[in-house]
Amino acid sequence: MTKANKTTSSIKIVGDKLILSLLGAKEPVVWQMDLIHAQAAAFTVKEDNKTKTFNLVFKSQGEKQENIAPFDDKQSAIDVLVKTSETLQNSQGGTTKAASAPKNKDDDDDKLGAILAVILILLLFVTWVFFSSAPSKFAGLGGVETGSYGNPRETSGVAVSAADFLSNR
Repeated sequence: MTKANKTTSSIKIVGDKLILSLLGAKEPVVWQMDLIHAQAAAFTVKEDNKTKTFNLVFKSQGEKQENIAPFDDKQSAIDVLVKTSETLQNSQGGTTKAASAPKNKDDDDDKLGAILAVILILLLFVTWVFFSSAPSKFAGLGGVETGSYGNPRETSGVAVSAADFLSNR
């Protein structure tokens, strides 16, 4: 920024608003906008050949342009553009405390719920693997006797005559 703009222009984010205080512009202005609108917008510098000035311009998503402030020289306008860009980048990175979004309790609850669901699924899987690989303590209960055929798992699928089946019961 030129010496005049360094001391008389400031760009800040307060809450969810971008505030440009451009007192060093040819026509001093304090301009603000909601940060939500900055996501689909652009700032640029355009030369106005009629007035021989350089305008800091805000372009919205629908290509609508708004002149924010005119500057006597291009470098002053570009300096303000760069400072605006840096301020927006810092706010989106969460380094500007005033611009960071308030913490939402629902987001924390959603994360906690997802973590608990994953833990429950892992616990069920481990339980299923453990009980499916361990020999059953209840193999002799429930009316299934191994008799001379041994473990029912070993004899499953083996053809047995009805007389043999009934005699081992």
